[in-house]
Amino acid sequence: MKNIVNTAAGMVAAFILSSLMGSISPTLILSFNLLSVVVLYAAVSKGEVYGAVTGMLCGLLQDSFSIGVFGVAGIAKTLAGYTAGSVAKKINLAPFSRRYSFFALVLILELAVWAFMYAAIFSRRIYTAGGLIFLQPFLTALVAVVIFPLVRRVSHFLEMRKKT
Repeated sequence: MKNIVNTAAGMVAAFILSSLMGSISPTLILSFNLLSVVVLYAAVSKGEVYGAVTGMLCGLLQDSFSIGVFGVAGIAKTLAGYTAGSVAKKINLAPFSRRYSFFALVLILELAVWAFMYAAIFSRRIYTAGGLIFLQPFLTALVAVVIFPLVRRVSHFLEMRKKT
C-alpha cells in the first residue's frame, strides 16, 4: 500500500511540475518528460509489472491532458515501464554512465513508439519544435539519474526518522 501511495504522490508531483514548466515555457515540456521519470523509478525499483502498470497510469494521465488520441502515451509508457523493469533486473545499474545509457535507451524506445503511433493514427508528422523533442530522452534520462539518489536518500531519512 505504501508503494502505491508513494507512486501516486510521484505522479501528482511530476504532473504539477510539468504544468508549472509549461507555464514558464512550452519548450520545457518538450525537453523533459517528468512522468517518464516516475515510470523509470517504479520499474527499476519494483519490477516490470509494477513499471508497466505505472507506465499505463502515467501515460493515460498524460493523454488526458493532451490534444492527441487517448491511449497513445499510455501504450508507449507501458512498454517503457515493462522494458525498464525487465532489463534492470539483469544488468548492474550502479555506474552512472550505465544507468544514464540504459535510461536514455528506454526513453528513446518510448519516444519512438509514441511517434510511430501518433504518425500512424493522425497520418501527419509530429511537432518536433525544430528537433528539440529528439533531445527529450537524453535530458529526461539526465534528470532521472540525478533524482534517483535523492529520492532514495529522502526515503531512507524518512524511514530512519519513523523508527525513532
